[in-house]
Amino acid sequence: MGALGLCAPGELWARKRSKSAAGSHARKSEPKRTAPPHGRPGKQLVVLLLQGGPDGLSLVAPTADPLYPYLRPTTALTAKEAGLDMGSGFLLHPALAPLFPLWKSKRLAVIPACGLPGAPTTHAGALAGFAAGTVRPGRSTGTGWLGRLSLALGGSSAQMVVGSLSPAFAGAPHYKLIAPGRGHHLPPLVDANAGLFSAEEHLFGKRDPLDKAFVVGQRSREQALRAYLAEARQAASGAVAAPAFADFGERFGRELAGRRDAALAFTAVGGFDTHVGQGAATGYLADRLRETAKGMVGVTSGLGRTLENTVVVALGEFGRRARENAFGGTDNGQGGVMLVWGGPVAGGRLLGHWPGLAEHRLADGRDVAVTTDWRQVVAEIAVRHLGLPEKRLDVIFPGFTPSSPLGVLA
Repeated sequence: MGALGLCAPGELWARKRSKSAAGSHARKSEPKRTAPPHGRPGKQLVVLLLQGGPDGLSLVAPTADPLYPYLRPTTALTAKEAGLDMGSGFLLHPALAPLFPLWKSKRLAVIPACGLPGAPTTHAGALAGFAAGTVRPGRSTGTGWLGRLSLALGGSSAQMVVGSLSPAFAGAPHYKLIAPGRGHHLPPLVDANAGLFSAEEHLFGKRDPLDKAFVVGQRSREQALRAYLAEARQAASGAVAAPAFADFGERFGRELAGRRDAALAFTAVGGFDTHVGQGAATGYLADRLRETAKGMVGVTSGLGRTLENTVVVALGEFGRRARENAFGGTDNGQGGVMLVWGGPVAGGRLLGHWPGLAEHRLADGRDVAVTTDWRQVVAEIAVRHLGLPEKRLDVIFPGFTPSSPLGVLA
């Protein structure tokens, strides 16, 4: 499918306004601009939402923590599995190896224990919080943080390039949708223990109370499995499937290179809700990470020389729990991982504070704690890279007060 341009509601409004601008009545009815647009020509921020909540303890594994293999008996990475050493006791997942040259050249920074403080761990709630840029009800005025940022940077003529639809850029005056096309879908999650339980079900013939107890337990397990698989399908809804992003990334990057009038770009990549059969160095999650890394490198390659003026961020709507579940997967949690790369990035470093995996350090005794608010990272990029006045951050992220910069940018 070729490139497809669409008009956002804001764009439709802008065109209607220009048609009637000659009349005094129309001029009186125009909304009053509260502040002039800001922005630095040619500078760009690209946001990749890894939809479904990627497991941060797999993307960037804290292998030096003695509790890590205890909490992850089947999903933990080990140094023997060719994880890439990032120092400070962390390994980059081997499926993300295509990104490692960016790390070595100090253009990729990694922020563990990153998320939106107070966000719910349901997909709908977390995606709504991400889109609004706040977890405070009623503070986002029905627009998305990218939409508000677009308007603040470029006014009514601001441009965006997107690869999937999202309420995160609701309110953006103009956007162009680049369709990834058809033909690539997410493969189904597979229960690694399905064969074992099937064999046991044949073995137990419902001849005594113990057999009946097994059958009841098996049915309960099947119900839970069906619910997990249905949730995983729903969690990927609306996003570009990771297998499709592998090929789509370079085309998206080339489009961005040719649209330097667009200060912002966005796409969501789906396939990270791994409640079942997640795997470790290999398996379902490794396959999705490999496809996504190929797409990320494609975006970087497509940008070409314009990467020098571009910052790309990748994050999930939340992370996963510290302890793996009974299905060889991980459930929805809080702290995840954020990747930041590009020409202006001060990379080759792990940023933020790592809270550790001791139970008293976990949020609610089960989740990786959020010690870095992703809005802090975006705020630094918006101000220092895109040219947004710091005093306007409260418009972009209602109720958010920035702290000291992390030093993401050189």
